[in-house]
Amino acid sequence: MRTWMISLLILALASVAFAEPTAEERVNALQQKILEQQQVLQNLEQQLQSREDSTRTYTEELVKEYLHQPWAEDSQGVTAGYNKGFFIQSGDGDYKLLVNGYIRGHLFIYEANTVTDNSFRTTEARLDFHMYLLNDWHIRVRPDFTDTSTTLREAYIEYLGYECLKPRIGGWITPFSLEYETNPPDLLAIGYSPYLSSVPHREVGFGVYGNGLPFINSESLVDHFSYFLGVFNGQGLDRADADDGKMFMANAKFYPLGRKDAQVYLQASFMYNDQEFREDGAAIRLWGLRNRKVFGNPATFEDNDDISGHITGYSVAGRYWKDNFRFEAEAIWMHYERRFEPDGSLSEGVSDFNMFGVSAGASYFIAIGKPESNMGFEPLAKFSYTDIDDEHGNGTASVDRGPSVGPLGTAGDVLGQNVWEIVVGAKFHVNKHVHFDFNWVMYDLAETSDGLTNNATGEGGGLIHAFLFQWVAQW
Repeated sequence: MRTWMISLLILALASVAFAEPTAEERVNALQQKILEQQQVLQNLEQQLQSREDSTRTYTEELVKEYLHQPWAEDSQGVTAGYNKGFFIQSGDGDYKLLVNGYIRGHLFIYEANTVTDNSFRTTEARLDFHMYLLNDWHIRVRPDFTDTSTTLREAYIEYLGYECLKPRIGGWITPFSLEYETNPPDLLAIGYSPYLSSVPHREVGFGVYGNGLPFINSESLVDHFSYFLGVFNGQGLDRADADDGKMFMANAKFYPLGRKDAQVYLQASFMYNDQEFREDGAAIRLWGLRNRKVFGNPATFEDNDDISGHITGYSVAGRYWKDNFRFEAEAIWMHYERRFEPDGSLSEGVSDFNMFGVSAGASYFIAIGKPESNMGFEPLAKFSYTDIDDEHGNGTASVDRGPSVGPLGTAGDVLGQNVWEIVVGAKFHVNKHVHFDFNWVMYDLAETSDGLTNNATGEGGGLIHAFLFQWVAQW
């Protein structure tokens, strides 16, 4: 009996434990599940909305960036537009024509006691054509239009397929002087230093150049070192050779911050030339006085700036042009032989010339407005010193002037010349394409010649002031 009663009690408890929930309990459970599903759906909606906003923003930015690109592509795959010049290229990029250039004009204002008149001048207009064929071949043609002549400034072809060994043949600016290699619109001052009138400028020849060194696999060397080796016609002034002599030139550049900062570098150059007689080969001219000669007598007297024989030159220079600050300096030493010429162009007893030139300058760009406008003001200062003389003459012939003796002596007895140049000024950059410049240039001459100033005695050249204004438009 007792066992039966216990069994009934267990069955009763089990029926209570496994009884179905009431209607109210089922409704509450269903409501709870609905709330949970609503929360899940809400979370999913928020995630989808965030992704949609991100996708929309990305798409809008992508379209905006594309619309701002300076090129447009037609249905034939030809691309045209502007990127550091106007260009047109094939869709695959194998063929490209790039055209850029600049126009440069000046106003020269001088003191009343100089022989050079105040004047406006459209100094030069240059077009630069770059043709790229199959990516690796580059042809450059650069005509120069001035107010007095039209010349072919540069024309060459080169192969760019190898980073460390790029051959070039044609005519171009010789890599000897940092200042002269600089594109004229980018010069620190408006004009060139006086000593540059007697160093090699541009010439026709063959050369090889590259980043790093051939057969040396070094990324660091490629990123920090470049070189040039070349042989040119012997005149060094883009003239046909007068004999079989040729000019050899070597240049090396070191980039301490790497090639990403291409305007921060040190360089050294060497040149050796062997040529026949060259008239005015050692002349010194003042660019600020429209290339007025201040060493080398005028044609009415016996020339004392003619050279004949070997010319040896060394140059060291450096530039730091980064962010808003620019500094550059250069030193050049030249030795000019004056060998006896049987035809009388150079007589016996003359001694060789030595010329030394040094320059340095700095500027700082002060931005105006938004950085992308490239508008700003750039104050600058520069100096140069030029010294040329023969090795043995003392210039005494210049004291006793006869009808054929100029104020700087004779070819056999040269009264040397030295020139201090001081420049202060500023540039106003309207944008990256147009700027207006002002330079106050002071030349201090040891000796005067050709009536350059009102001091006609040759005993002290005095100080000459020139006020130069320049406008430049480049594309």
